[in-house]
Amino acid sequence: MYAQTLEQTSNRQYAPLLSGNNVRAEALRGPQPFPDPQDMRPSLQAPQTRAAGLMVFDHKGRLVAADARAELIMAALGVESNCGSRLRIDALDVSATRTLPWDLPDWLNPDWIEPVMEGSERLGTVVQIPAQRSTSTTQGGVPAYKLRQVLQFIDAHLDQPINLTQLAAVASLSPFHFHREFKRSTGLTPGKFILEARIKRAETLLRDSDLPLAQVAIQVGFADQSHFTVAFRKVTSMTPRTYRNATTKGRRAQIDSAAA
Repeated sequence: MYAQTLEQTSNRQYAPLLSGNNVRAEALRGPQPFPDPQDMRPSLQAPQTRAAGLMVFDHKGRLVAADARAELIMAALGVESNCGSRLRIDALDVSATRTLPWDLPDWLNPDWIEPVMEGSERLGTVVQIPAQRSTSTTQGGVPAYKLRQVLQFIDAHLDQPINLTQLAAVASLSPFHFHREFKRSTGLTPGKFILEARIKRAETLLRDSDLPLAQVAIQVGFADQSHFTVAFRKVTSMTPRTYRNATTKGRRAQIDSAAA
């Protein structure tokens, strides 16, 4: 779970955030609809649409409470608590100890955020997750920020063996779930995506360098030149040597044309 429910939260430092006078915190007590706007505090406005899930963060950006709907949505988005500790969003830290600006995490839309004020003092932040979110979220797939981390990992390790378990760990998903969601996000299985990334880098090396074919094979993660040749031909319908010769001749023709 991301945080305690309001009934379980007893720490006095969160009382102003979780008091019955705070309509956002009150909404976290259960699935009942929001109070009538006329009964709300003047400093807070009624939301235009009812949130599907609500989360309350204190002034240091630490998650204080979340309703069951928010926890389900967070799980679907792939957002997890930090190894069992309380979830914290640095960008929501408005305390005096904060010295540097932070960007919001990719999953958190700025439109979902509402400060909780008491006079001129900001007590914390309420996150109202709408029932209808972005298409990428509702259709599934690896969350955007995790997908970027996976792609960066692949790019940094193309000269090495890469397996499904490694990629799933980067995305904090089970191998089975990651395989399915990665294909939803990219249209390719992880294995197919990695192969095409290796071949694309090989094309660059063949075209722009004079490295021996055996060295190119090693730099793009193949055990030897033979395996590299088979895979390259399967993807491009030509051997690495044929590709190099064709692209080299084309580049030389361009140079000669420019010189003339």
